[in-house]
Amino acid sequence: HGAGPGPGIDRGNLTVGAAKAGALLDRQLTLARTRAHSTALQALGSSRFHAVADKVAVLASEVPLTPDAPGTDLVPLATAAEERLTDAVAALPLVTAGHPYNAEALVHGLSPDTAPHPQDAPWHQVRLLLRLHRYALEVLHGGDGPPDVRLIAAGEALDRHRDASEAAAAAAQAARTPRIAPATAYALGVLHADQRHEVEAARYAFQRAWQRHAVHTA
Repeated sequence: HGAGPGPGIDRGNLTVGAAKAGALLDRQLTLARTRAHSTALQALGSSRFHAVADKVAVLASEVPLTPDAPGTDLVPLATAAEERLTDAVAALPLVTAGHPYNAEALVHGLSPDTAPHPQDAPWHQVRLLLRLHRYALEVLHGGDGPPDVRLIAAGEALDRHRDASEAAAAAAQAARTPRIAPATAYALGVLHADQRHEVEAARYAFQRAWQRHAVHTA
């Protein structure tokens, strides 16, 4: 944003580069999907999977697991899930996420390091804990009452965060392909930066949703 393409890359080359970048991403994602599908099929046919399936079938036939299971108080368990979520959110840099454009985080996001972005993992963990908290509430209240729109908004923001971070990682990985044309690399760099901007926008949306939730429940 505000920075043009590098020397020797004209508008026509950018169009071609964008098309090649899209084709490269499509090939790499298709290959990854095919490999994941093959791995899943192998797992489904493994003895380990069949052992797990047998245990699940036996488990289902033995519900309740203990005689006092129907009378078990689920409130402490749900409270523990909420506390884990609250602690995880407290560890997030919500002050930094209070800005829709976080230039400092974007600088880290453009690192050539092939490892996953170090700032993303805590947010992904919060996404999982938020889902666990919502499931616990559904079990406690049996789906009665209006949905908590604040938790829904926070969850949607974290879903967008996960998608954008994965898209940025895919663009960065594609840009490391040997011997690609400068225009293709530039197009992938633009895509990567755009998705890291989306990551920051999603964090900002989560921060606003969560702060409204905190005020509402305080």
